[in-house]
Amino acid sequence: MQPEKQAVPAFDTMLEDPRGALPGPGRWPLPANERAALAWWIASQIVRTVRQRKRLQHLAGDGTGQLALPQSIRSAAGRDEQLRFMGEQLARLSWVIFDRPWGLGFSDLCLWTGDVPVVVLNAQDAQNQLLATAYCDVILPLDPHRFLLLPGHRARKEDPRKRVDHRFKMEGGTGQIVSQMIFDAADSQVFCHRDHDPTPHLRLTGPRLPTPWTGDSHGGPTWIVEYASMNPGWTVERRWLSEHPPPRDSSPAA
Repeated sequence: MQPEKQAVPAFDTMLEDPRGALPGPGRWPLPANERAALAWWIASQIVRTVRQRKRLQHLAGDGTGQLALPQSIRSAAGRDEQLRFMGEQLARLSWVIFDRPWGLGFSDLCLWTGDVPVVVLNAQDAQNQLLATAYCDVILPLDPHRFLLLPGHRARKEDPRKRVDHRFKMEGGTGQIVSQMIFDAADSQVFCHRDHDPTPHLRLTGPRLPTPWTGDSHGGPTWIVEYASMNPGWTVERRWLSEHPPPRDSSPAA
């Protein structure tokens, strides 16, 4: 069975709670079997994107990034650097994701996703993807208003509530940081639902992540994500998944 099909029950549990836009007791934290299936899916998104393929081809061309694999996997992968990378990384990467605390967030502002749907903050192209995923913030939009954020080492060290699964809300326009991260990491495309387009509210700034395979070696953006965990008894009304507050008039007074 494909990781996408295995992860469907986890998405249903997180996103379809009739009590609110964020799942309540009995649905969050996820049951272990659903968490494991989603961890495999997240890991597969990290290792199989176009960006990863280009990065690995570039490393292979430089004589680095060679992976020692069992003969059976080498035979199946052939000369495909990305398949070899996936075979080496996927099981260990999914365990690292499974074992970390997960944050489930709601953004008032609509969200983008893209052709790199999982962003490893400040380490998207790290050569050691396993270490980067264990140490750094990891962010993944789930739908136009909800997303997963696995808090990194710094956040877990500073806030005990982020050492366990939790929920949170990004108020007002602060959710634009998620779309900015997706934009920075995308290979060529970002996407949104036609009824949930955040573009008019975004102020995209600074350089995107560098692409060494094109000769681009500028320094990429650095992100620090700050947020407060939500009280376990709170949630967000489901109507805010489809309703949007009217835009405020920002024009100067006459």
